[in-house]
Amino acid sequence: MKISLLITALSTAAVSAATVSITTLADLGAASETINTTGQKPTYQNRTVDGVAAIHTKDATFAASIDFNAGNSPNNGVIWESGGATIGSTLSYNQAAATLSVHHSANSGNALGVVTHQLTDAQVTGGNVEVVWAYDASEIEWELFVNGVSSGVTADQTAVPTTQNSWSGGNAAGLGIFGGNFAAGNGSNANLAAIANMGTTASIDLGEGLKFWAGTDAQFIAVPEPSSIALLGLASLFAMRRQRR
Repeated sequence: MKISLLITALSTAAVSAATVSITTLADLGAASETINTTGQKPTYQNRTVDGVAAIHTKDATFAASIDFNAGNSPNNGVIWESGGATIGSTLSYNQAAATLSVHHSANSGNALGVVTHQLTDAQVTGGNVEVVWAYDASEIEWELFVNGVSSGVTADQTAVPTTQNSWSGGNAAGLGIFGGNFAAGNGSNANLAAIANMGTTASIDLGEGLKFWAGTDAQFIAVPEPSSIALLGLASLFAMRRQRR
C-alpha cells in the first residue's frame, strides 16, 4: 500500500504546475502535437497549441525515439530545430564525436546556451534511444534527457547572458533538416559550425513521431527500488519506537 501510494505521488507530483515530475513519458498523457514526417515545418513562434498561446515563450517538452548510427561525419546533423541564429533552438547529433547537443541562441543572438550528452557505444549501436528535451521558461534553459536520465541543462557559452525568454524565432522549423536559412545556436547570428541535415547519421522513429507538450516542462525523477522503500519504512518504524520510549 505504501509503495503504491509513493509511486502515485511521484508520478503525479506537480500535475497542475508547468513543471511536471514524471517517471515515464506516459505520465504526461497525450502530446499536444505529434509530427510524423521529416522536412521543413512552420516556426513555433507566436503559435497557439493545445490552448497555450505564444508557445515559444512558455515551458515546452519535446520527445523523439532516435536510432543513432556510428560513423565519421564531423558535421552537426540537425534532428530538430526551430528559429534562426538570432533566436532559436537546435537538437543535433555529431556522428564523429558521438555527441548529442541542444543549442539555444537567445538575447538577439548574442547569447548561447549548450548542453551536450556523450553517447555510449551501446546507445549508438543498440537501436532506438528515447531523447527528451524540455524548456523551463522561468530559468530560460533547456534540459536534455537520454533514456530518462538527465544530461544537464544548457550552460551559457558567451559573455552575454541568456536574458531573453524565447526558444524559437521567426525562421522556419525543421525535423531531420534545418528548416530555413539558419540553424539556431551559435550565439553570434550565424549557423552552427559545420551544420548539416541529419541525413543517414541517424533516423527518427516516425511512427512514434516528434511529440510536443505545450506549456509543460517535464522532469524525470527516479523511483526508489522496493528494497529501498522497505528499508526506509523500517528506519521510520525504529524511529517511531524510539520516540515512544
